[in-house]
Amino acid sequence: MTNPPEDRELEITEHIAELRKRVLRISIVFVSLISVMFYVSYSFLLNFWYNLVGDKHLYIFTPIEWVVIRLTFSALLSLIILYPYIIYEFYLFAKPGLYEHERKFLRSILIPSYLIFILGLLFAYEFAVPFLYKIALSSSIEPYLSAERTITNAFKLLLTFGIFFQIPLAMVLADRFKIVDYDTFRSFRIPVYIVILLLVTNLTMDFTGLTQFASLALFVVMYELGLLMLKIIRSFIRND
Repeated sequence: MTNPPEDRELEITEHIAELRKRVLRISIVFVSLISVMFYVSYSFLLNFWYNLVGDKHLYIFTPIEWVVIRLTFSALLSLIILYPYIIYEFYLFAKPGLYEHERKFLRSILIPSYLIFILGLLFAYEFAVPFLYKIALSSSIEPYLSAERTITNAFKLLLTFGIFFQIPLAMVLADRFKIVDYDTFRSFRIPVYIVILLLVTNLTMDFTGLTQFASLALFVVMYELGLLMLKIIRSFIRND
C-alpha cells in the first residue's frame, strides 16, 4: 500500500520548516491562553487548595512563590485545554508520511485519548488526590503547609493520573501499528514495573510516599487492563 498520490517526499529542510511552523503556532496560542488563565487563576487556585487540604491555611513564604504557583497553574490548565489542538497540529505534521488507514485510525483515537486524559484528571482531582492528602496530612506533625510544595506535588499527581489512564489506549495503538505486540508487553511486564517503581520513588510527591505508591499501583492496573484489552482484541480477530 502506498501513500495517496497528492503526497510527495519532502526534503529535510521542508520537514524542519513545517515542524517549526506548527510549533510556533502552538507556542503563540499557548502563551496567549496562559495570559488569560493567569488573570483568572486566583479564585481557581483557592478552590483547588481547599479541595486538596480542606480548611487548612495556605502559607506563602516568599513574595515570588505565589506568582510562580499561579503561572504553573495557568500553564497546566492551558495545556489541558489545548491538548486536542496540540495533538491535531502534530497529526497534521505527520500526516504526509502516513497511509490512509493509519490516518483514519489516528483520527479515530484523538477524541478518546483526550477524554481518557480528562477522566484521569477528574478522578485524581475529585477522589485520589484529596484522599491521599488527607491521609498524608493526618499523619504529619508539620504545622504549616507550603503552598508551593503542596500544590506543585498535586499537579504532578494529576498529570500522572491523566497520562497513566491512557496506557491501555497506547498499548492498543502500539499493537495496532505493530510497534510492540501483546506477547512483548506481557513478557516485559515485570521489568517495566521495576523501571516505573524506580522512577516514581525518585519523584518527590509527598513526604509519606503514599502518592508514589498510588502512582505505581495505578500504572500496574492500567498496564494489566491494557493486556486484557489486547487479549480480547486478539481473540476477536482469531474468531473472525
